Amino acid sequence: MCQTLKPLDDRIIISDDPRENESFIEVIDKRPSTTATVLAVGPGRVLKNGRRAPMGVSVGDKIFISCYAGFRYELETGTVRIIHEADVQAVL
Repeated sequence: MCQTLKPLDDRIIISDDPRENESFIEVIDKRPSTTATVLAVGPGRVLKNGRRAPMGVSVGDKIFISCYAGFRYELETGTVRIIHEADVQAVL
């Protein structure tokens, strides 16, 4: 079964980047990474005038997010998270 996700409105599908400098403390700490790669971007939220707001990120961008942002989903190809554009802290 093939699973594809298409984000709606201002949602973004991301894949967590692996942590780089693993130390003893980080090995014990199992929180998700705070950096991620954008896999898919929705069309943007609908404004009051009926138009769509442009998204501030695009596919392939590296972003900085809160470690607990969004919802985690297990797919055949791996784990992804779906977050809102407002959960993005910065584009790296």
